[in-house]
Amino acid sequence: MSNPVNSSPNHSLSSLVEDRLRTLPEEPGVYLMKSETGEVLYVGKSRSLKDRVRSYFQETRVRSARIALLVSRVRDLEIIRTKTELDALILENTLIKRYRPRYNVLLRDDKTYPYLKFSWNDPFPRLTITRRVRNDGNLYFGPYPNPSAMKDTLRLIRRTFPLATCTIPLDQPTLERPCVEYQIKRCLGPCVAGLTTETEYRQVAMGVRLFLQGKSNDLLFLLENEMKARAKNLEFEKAAAVRDRYRNVLQVLEKHTVSFPFQHPIDGLYLARSGTTALMLVMHIRNGLLIGKEEVELKNTEEASDEELLVAFLEQFYGKESAFLPGEILLPVSLPEEDLMTLSWMSEKKGEDPVRIISPKRGDKKMILDLVRENAEEALNAREKRKLNSTELLDEARSLLKRDRPPRLLCCVDISNTGDLLPVASLVTFQDGKPEKSLYRKFRIRYEKGQDDFKMLSEVMERQYRENPLPDLLVIDGGPLQLDACVRTLEDMGHHDASRRVVSLAKERTNKNKSERIFFPGQENPLILPGHHPVTHLLVRLRDEAHRFAIKYHRTLREEYLTHSRLLNIPGVGPAREKKLLQSFGSVKNLMEATIEDIVQNTGLSVALATSIYQSLRDNQDDPIGKSGSSS
Repeated sequence: MSNPVNSSPNHSLSSLVEDRLRTLPEEPGVYLMKSETGEVLYVGKSRSLKDRVRSYFQETRVRSARIALLVSRVRDLEIIRTKTELDALILENTLIKRYRPRYNVLLRDDKTYPYLKFSWNDPFPRLTITRRVRNDGNLYFGPYPNPSAMKDTLRLIRRTFPLATCTIPLDQPTLERPCVEYQIKRCLGPCVAGLTTETEYRQVAMGVRLFLQGKSNDLLFLLENEMKARAKNLEFEKAAAVRDRYRNVLQVLEKHTVSFPFQHPIDGLYLARSGTTALMLVMHIRNGLLIGKEEVELKNTEEASDEELLVAFLEQFYGKESAFLPGEILLPVSLPEEDLMTLSWMSEKKGEDPVRIISPKRGDKKMILDLVRENAEEALNAREKRKLNSTELLDEARSLLKRDRPPRLLCCVDISNTGDLLPVASLVTFQDGKPEKSLYRKFRIRYEKGQDDFKMLSEVMERQYRENPLPDLLVIDGGPLQLDACVRTLEDMGHHDASRRVVSLAKERTNKNKSERIFFPGQENPLILPGHHPVTHLLVRLRDEAHRFAIKYHRTLREEYLTHSRLLNIPGVGPAREKKLLQSFGSVKNLMEATIEDIVQNTGLSVALATSIYQSLRDNQDDPIGKSGSSS
């Protein structure tokens, strides 16, 4: 049988890849490209796996340098089918976050931004904050990239419109007297019979809705008519309250200097690049008003074109389950028809009017894009300046710690254990003042003769720096004794400059201010770090990150032990039965809450074995890890 694709002259496909290419399905799904060692190099999705994946390996296809390098390293393919292209998109996003593939464009600032949820279907609607948008009939406003700005908006609304802010059920009035919010005129008191009506409350709620929708003229007209109607009915106190509401809204609207003649939601995007730095800025226009912006720095962008980065960003940014899809997305460049077809899932996900992706050349939409460009370039310049500041910070560290050169590569080692069980160590690395997680290392300590931090630290030094060079500055979490143990081990291995590269960091326990102290090899008195100095903040952040990483690894080992060792130590339970138990109950915790009858019914095990499992788990319920078995 002939090969399904023509391999390029400089790249011979592995037999595994060739087999995968022959059996590709035409259905939608996700594909993972892997290296010889099994590393996930790239994650992609397609409405037709057969067409998309085979196209990478066709000799006639024109590829960018990045894609050509990717294809040359692929030695295996993994395919995951999905029912729809939208399902494939959600799965692709999940896998990209899990594997962080080096050939995928990655979003550094991958967050779920908050929304304001307005429970419009309730008799007495209320505003709450949420990070998940549901198709439940309620109204959602956002997203708000700046949570503090959203809270300012919420405070303004609550100060101006007296809606309920409590969690008391309001379907029927249940209380005898209202709370202080009613007394200070911040709530109409729907929780007490006779204080307000559903009609009066919804009149106020309509004002909130118009305010959040940006329909300022409609809102002012509504308030003006209500004010006149109250005065005509001789309800002068209520008329004065509506008048104050009217004035507050006017003051807020006067502050909105950026507005556009559009009622439908619009997002404007601009990609700013400088060297290896790529920054995407998104501005959100809602009902003609600019409600916020967000910056997202991209990784793995060196060999990618602007069009490739835009498509990758659109798929990841709007592919999140909670992402809001606007009616229009404005881009600085026009995308090829093929890419627009790839993004057709957006309209499917929106489920209403289609999402239009355009590149305006004139008019108001071009003005929006120009505003986005100016903000993006300003944001990129600010980030570049911060990078220069990091150089100044490292020079400050060199001066304060009396080093020969700025410590561009900073490492910190921390030990974590519970008693003498499951000791672990972490080594974290900061490059130019920022975490470099690809250089993080974790160690399962092999020393098993009691709790001896000195022996454990020496073991880490031995395993990490036997063949690797020392960083510019290695920080040990501990005092002078821990420092001496590490320096001796390093010098014994031939690192004769260890005394110039290794220090330890410890808190001053007797000082109420808990100042940080740096110990140097061979010096009796430590350096007391200035409390608010940027170098102090850098070193403490480094130490805290090492501590966090070590604890995370230690907890993972404990969970593995609780999941596996506890069950495997029960007579009659082997790997197969352990798997069946975990599949049936989901976790050891759930299994411990089950009765003997539950175990028999869900697993089919004998009553005798189920009784043994039930009793063993309860006998060891309060047993510290390690008494009921040894760690792996």
